[in-house]
Amino acid sequence: MEKKKIIWTLLTGLAISLVIAAGSMTYAAQQERSIVQKPEPTVPATEPSTEPGYLLRIHEGQLSLFRIGSDEPYEKLDMPLNLLSEYDYDRLEQGVTARTEAEMRRLIEDYTS
Repeated sequence: MEKKKIIWTLLTGLAISLVIAAGSMTYAAQQERSIVQKPEPTVPATEPSTEPGYLLRIHEGQLSLFRIGSDEPYEKLDMPLNLLSEYDYDRLEQGVTARTEAEMRRLIEDYTS
């Protein structure tokens, strides 16, 4: 009976160790992938863009989305601007551009979360 307890304890410990090792390997692989996949750089709003794109900036006291070349926002975001850091606020006053809508959505998530 005592032998069974020892074997059961060893098997339980081995199973837990395997789960921890698998989790660590998964985490390391995700970190390695995130290092390899560098985010697309954004182009400052002061540089003219020849590609279609999007602009996120503060307009009339609200965070707003523009299509490059348009003077009117196509979407206004309901976000308190006082939650922004001074650095983010200054960047958004200048405007932050993105080439794709997916990139713009990532920027919005970064600024609003």
